[in-house]
Amino acid sequence: MVLSREIGYGTARAAHRAGELVRVRRGAYLHDDLPAQPWARREVVALAHCVAVARQLPSRPVLSHESAALIHGAWVGPTAAITHLAVSAPPHKPDVADIRRHHAPDLTDDEITVVNRLRVTTLERTALDCALSLPPRRALPIVDSILRMLARPNRFERERSEVAMSAAREGLRTRVADLGRRAGVIHARAVMEHADGFSESPGETDLRWIAVSRGLPRPVLQLRVATDEGVFYTDIGWEFGGASPRGVAPRGVAAEFDGAGKYAETSGPGSLFAEKQREDAIRATGLIVHRYVDRHLRDVDAVFARLCRGFPQSLVDGLRPVAALMHLP
Repeated sequence: MVLSREIGYGTARAAHRAGELVRVRRGAYLHDDLPAQPWARREVVALAHCVAVARQLPSRPVLSHESAALIHGAWVGPTAAITHLAVSAPPHKPDVADIRRHHAPDLTDDEITVVNRLRVTTLERTALDCALSLPPRRALPIVDSILRMLARPNRFERERSEVAMSAAREGLRTRVADLGRRAGVIHARAVMEHADGFSESPGETDLRWIAVSRGLPRPVLQLRVATDEGVFYTDIGWEFGGASPRGVAPRGVAAEFDGAGKYAETSGPGSLFAEKQREDAIRATGLIVHRYVDRHLRDVDAVFARLCRGFPQSLVDGLRPVAALMHLP
């Protein structure tokens, strides 16, 4: 991070014009060696923006909401270049366009921590703030990833992981319950109730949100499936009963998300062949498998319609959207 006040305003402007520096905000720059991938470039710039705001303000600000989530390493989707700050007193003047101050008179010292020399709200407080202020679809990935950091679940240690997850989730639920009837509580309560640290990517979380917000039962994440080729795990899944031979009603539905961005694994011909063998083995157990990629999630209705294929029609006919998960008023 390079600040104009440290190297001189003329020097900074000249380096920016020469392409040596990238402007993050007024008076703050980065050296032009940013990552090539668009998502990585956006993340670096967003983080730099938080650092710039923290260094340029005369006080020692506390970063909060999505800014704190980003600094903690949570799954924050694409957002505007805005840094969020928690302040103890109501702002006495309008914020500049790239800073948003949140009046937080209840913020205590034990809800503030330091990450990479930046003062930020703790994981628990950050989850609470995001659940209260964001639409559930944007809040759920953040809370999922924070719950993942708090509980550190492991699909191979399910029982231990469930105990840790239950304790962490209950702590978040309690914080919401203590707020009474303040704005955003209904949606925050629904987000905390459906948060699950077994989600391994924001795409998996988004797929699950599409399912449960429109009334499908809560799925099992990292569903264990024993097959003739060994034991595999699906991203999310629903089981209706015992094993079912081909030609008979399916015994369940599984959904897989194949990310193509930050959280995707490197693939090649060998891994693609292995993945096909894995999917064939899972299908042979009687599970219907649906696969999705990033572009599919843009058409929520189409994703949901395909997810419903394989569920008993009587269940699908009775589905009702969960209002608290759909959107903020």
